[in-house]
Amino acid sequence: MFDRVEHRAADGSNTVRRWIRDDISDLDRNESWFSDMAEQGLFIDHFGACFAYFRKGTPRKTRYRIDVLSRKLTEDELALYDSCGWHFVVMEIENHWTPVYFYVYQTDENATIPELHTDPMEQAESLRRLHRGGMWDSCLCVALLLFWSWSSLQRHLYAQHQFDFLINGDATYVYWTLFSCFAVVEGLRRWRNVRRLYKRLAGGTPLDHHADYRAAHRFYALTAYLKPLLWALAMVTLLAQLAFSALDGTRPLPEGTPDFPAVRLAELRDMSGEQPVSGALFHDWTMTGTKVNELWEYVGDEEYNAQLELNVAAYRLPFTWFSMLSFDALLHDERYSSSWTAYNAEEYVQLETYLVDEAWTAAPNTHGTQEKTRALALFIRDGRYIVEVLYFDRTGNSAEGQTEAAFRAETAQKILPLLAARLDEA
Repeated sequence: MFDRVEHRAADGSNTVRRWIRDDISDLDRNESWFSDMAEQGLFIDHFGACFAYFRKGTPRKTRYRIDVLSRKLTEDELALYDSCGWHFVVMEIENHWTPVYFYVYQTDENATIPELHTDPMEQAESLRRLHRGGMWDSCLCVALLLFWSWSSLQRHLYAQHQFDFLINGDATYVYWTLFSCFAVVEGLRRWRNVRRLYKRLAGGTPLDHHADYRAAHRFYALTAYLKPLLWALAMVTLLAQLAFSALDGTRPLPEGTPDFPAVRLAELRDMSGEQPVSGALFHDWTMTGTKVNELWEYVGDEEYNAQLELNVAAYRLPFTWFSMLSFDALLHDERYSSSWTAYNAEEYVQLETYLVDEAWTAAPNTHGTQEKTRALALFIRDGRYIVEVLYFDRTGNSAEGQTEAAFRAETAQKILPLLAARLDEA
């Protein structure tokens, strides 16, 4: 295990490091832990960022006490403690608004010397500032987390990015939130430990120097092990996205039907006499586990308003319930209510069909396009799949007198059976 690696100390002696599974401010449990380690021949030597380093020696029963001070002791003061039988071992400094000094002392278990602290009320006063600082730290962490979560949810879930957030996710938001939750949990745990000790001492009861630390260590290990796993998951997700982006980027159009639910321009109208079809395929995986495949075809000049244009985006989501949630977000996305966006949300119409779970049509916005543009937006949900179809016909060759609604209905009836068959095969 990584918390049992030995290394050579500066003085040439062997030391053993153990993962610190508790906060240094958890005085009684740490005193008990240090005493148990001494019985195994391991004596606390110094602290690192995540580990406590123990010096090997002859096992013996040893008492440890931790004193909390707001200032650094002088050499004379340490010598006075030593003359009273309490030998200074190590000092740890923590900065919570103001520096707090933790002094660790030891003596033999059978030594007939007074306790380091004989007045619980006086010891409680030494914890007052630590208790107040921990409370403010916890409140600040909770407030920042709540503010971040509220603002992010407003941006992602109740504004114009709801569908994109559900499909693509936001690694920065998700991982920052999770790590912030860990920080809040650790801050609250620290404050509760100090509060527990402070209330006990303020009530006139001395600390239990043989307190059971094992249950607290197990609980701390549960959250501490999750953090490296979360980092690993973040790195794996990032590397997977980079790999798929490199391997599954833009591809040329296939000769036949794509290997995902899609329709082709040639299936929607007679292409004889038309210019060659141009376009591309796009493939991607997102951090939410969604596989995104997109087909784009056009006839004519892409830059100057292609005569025919077809865009099909197929999303395969990890779960059916997630597909339902995302589809509802797609139909209610605020960006579709603007006159400058792709779809006219006021003209959404649900189609009655047994071929797929849900099918809706809408009129794509034709702002700035030719007057005779015929357009269709079709949204389909079937199982784990969501398929978007956006079709523009700017040739002006539609049936005489045919309304836009009739054009959309007729085109949708062509597309639905084709997509339903390919969704069944997927």
